[in-house]
Formats: sequence, C-alpha cells, structure tokens
Amino acid sequence: MKTIDEQIVEWEPMIHYVIRHLNIHPNEQDDCVQIARIALWEALNRGCTLSKTYCFQRIRGAILNHQQKNARHLKHEVAAERLPEQCMTSERHLFDWLDEQRKNLSPRHFELLCHLIDGTEQTLDYSASRLRAYKADVQRELREELYSKE
Repeated sequence: MKTIDEQIVEWEPMIHYVIRHLNIHPNEQDDCVQIARIALWEALNRGCTLSKTYCFQRIRGAILNHQQKNARHLKHEVAAERLPEQCMTSERHLFDWLDEQRKNLSPRHFELLCHLIDGTEQTLDYSASRLRAYKADVQRELREELYSKE
C-alpha cells in the first residue's frame, strides 16, 4: 500500500493542470500547489479514496477558496493603506464642516446628522415616520444653508 506522500505525488500533474487551467499568476503558483497538496492530504487522512473527478474538484475548490480569501484580505489591506495626507485633509474638512453644522442645526437635528453619517440612525428611538420627517428637516436645513452661501 502506498503512503500518503506517494499518493499525493501521483496527483502532482493534475495539480499543475488545474493551476494552468485557472490561469494562476506565476507569483502565486507555489502557494496554490501547496494548498492543493494540503487539500489532498486532508482528504486522505479522512479516508477518502482519490478518484480523478474527486481530486480535480477538491484541488480546484481549494485553490479557488484560497484565491477568494486572498482577494478579500487584499481588499481590506488596500482600503486600510490610504495615504495619511489624504486622510488627514479629508477628515479635517469633515470635522470642520461638522463643527459648523453643530452651530447651525438644532441639537436634535445635529444628533440625527451624526447618526446618518455613521449609518446608525435606526438605533434612535424614533418611529419610521418620525425619522423620515427629521431626515427631511435636516436635508432642508442643509440645502438652505448651502444656497445661502452661494
């Protein structure tokens, strides 16, 4: 009977076929080969028999899951790596604008504006119709202020 390592080595050509078929970037191919080997190793440890169809699906699925996980991780990394200068100027403008609105709006409307910016307006203890009315009031007041500056 073959060892697990020998059985995995037998499926190496299929691993490379799947990687070519999925057009994996050369920089990521080594990681994907390792991910596929681990997937087969886990299947063998569970006692699965490795057929052609099963191995193809298992290898392909493991690689696609890995790619998807990396894409989500990369998306969050890119979003977090904004230039500090850009963050500071845009945040400064927002804070300056909010300070200005604190003076112009009533306390209730200013609180609603802050909740609207955060997306937490549903946590306020207002009925849906009252919330819509307050939103309309805030929008009207902001528009009036904007037009009065022009």
